[in-house]
Amino acid sequence: MVQPKYMGGLGFRDIEIFNLALLARQAWRLLINPNSLCAQILKAVYFPSGDILRAQVGNNPSKTWRAICDGIEVIKQGLIKRIGDGESTHIWNCNWIPRSGMFTPIASKVANPPSRVCELIDHTSMLWKSEEVRKYFLEIDSEAILQIPLSMRKQEDRWAWHERNGLFTVLSAYRMLIEAKRRREDYFEGRGSCSDAGRNYKEWKQLWKLKLPSKIKVFCWRLALDSIPTASVLKRKILAATPECKICGAEDDTWDHSLLRCTMSRCVWALLDEDLSELLASLRIVDPKQWLFFMCSNVPQAESTLILVSCWAIWNARRKFINEGIMQSPFSIMTMAKRLIEELEFVNRAQFKETSKCQPRLESQCWRAPESGFSKLKIDAAVSKSGSHGALAAVCRDNQGAFIACSAFVVQNISDPETLEAMACLEALALAEDCRINKVLVASDCLNVINNINVMPRCVYMMVLQDIHQRSKSFDCVRFAHEGRESNREAHFLAKYACTLGVGRHIWLTSPPIFIFY
Repeated sequence: MVQPKYMGGLGFRDIEIFNLALLARQAWRLLINPNSLCAQILKAVYFPSGDILRAQVGNNPSKTWRAICDGIEVIKQGLIKRIGDGESTHIWNCNWIPRSGMFTPIASKVANPPSRVCELIDHTSMLWKSEEVRKYFLEIDSEAILQIPLSMRKQEDRWAWHERNGLFTVLSAYRMLIEAKRRREDYFEGRGSCSDAGRNYKEWKQLWKLKLPSKIKVFCWRLALDSIPTASVLKRKILAATPECKICGAEDDTWDHSLLRCTMSRCVWALLDEDLSELLASLRIVDPKQWLFFMCSNVPQAESTLILVSCWAIWNARRKFINEGIMQSPFSIMTMAKRLIEELEFVNRAQFKETSKCQPRLESQCWRAPESGFSKLKIDAAVSKSGSHGALAAVCRDNQGAFIACSAFVVQNISDPETLEAMACLEALALAEDCRINKVLVASDCLNVINNINVMPRCVYMMVLQDIHQRSKSFDCVRFAHEGRESNREAHFLAKYACTLGVGRHIWLTSPPIFIFY
């Protein structure tokens, strides 16, 4: 029951693992707030000459410190370094490559590779030494390393959580620990780390995504585990004297007999749909889990919903007869199943209409002027068709809509759209500086980047956000706003065009490149 739903459980919390995740939150707070009073007291007592990640339990520790040490061991598994200057990050011992699975390089291609990340960075241009990176590391590692954006100025490396936004949450720590537990179980049971097929993750997810009432989903879950209390199951657990069916007297009351082959069940299926009845009769799947997954994956949704709802209705009628002595006719069972289907369809239609009403209207393509005294810079980013490089674009106009300048910057190796969008914000500020503009409104169609500029998370492009804030200090006023793609077509076309240009910066002053506006 404590297994996640996609692993065949009910998603209840594993109390021990959840407690470790809660303790990890306290350790995370001490790590990112080393100047807090609590952190300073604990440092003075338990690790006066080191940092919290190297702290030991020590002799005669308090219960509080012992618990925090348990949390430290948890966060060590999920910490990752955001690269600034690379001075404090060891290539082989620190987590620093932002990707799923392994956060360190897999292997080296040479006998004596460098030991620190700073040796891979050109500190004059603050770019990766791409040739050396490809020389030292496997292709899968080098591509991931070169995707990491670097700061334009020298910054210290920062700790972050391995999630994309870099921020620790108890839920993410819990999921990490559950996944680690699953890998250990796979190892001890002799399964490979990629044996997801044997666990039916995809099928379990399909089952729980069905638009059915929770009671029917739980019934299906119990059916998949062959744990519905048929006479055969009860006899196996020594809870029944015989495995005989209480309704038709068959010798073995298994799950398929109760739901498909019992006299009462066959009558219900015949009343519901003749073709459906023939399909169910032709199937010879003994394992209830495989039968259920077959229904979810290979039968159209309308038919599979009807089958599962009818199975629940048949089972409900059987329990009423066995436990309460109330016999329902096949017609009444069929009627109840169809009525429930109609109610589900009505609810789903109502939810769809409500969702449709909440859809935002497309924004007008017309220019939206900034406040008086402000110049507006629209930005966008694009990725080349090959994925080998990306392009950023910024188009600057005054508050009357008159063109001032536009620029594009083509960067090698980086192809993550959100990272490129953040770098486009930085390019917009650079263009505003070149044009000697003091009040700037930067408009982007990427809401995540705009929010991250204001919140400053420890995300993959954390160092770019730091550069944006530092560069913003040279202006009288800088604002960042979210605008839809429809009102940002100029920057969009310019970014697309820039993908065909050479690596580096390209600027158009006075007159814009006319072709990008059509």
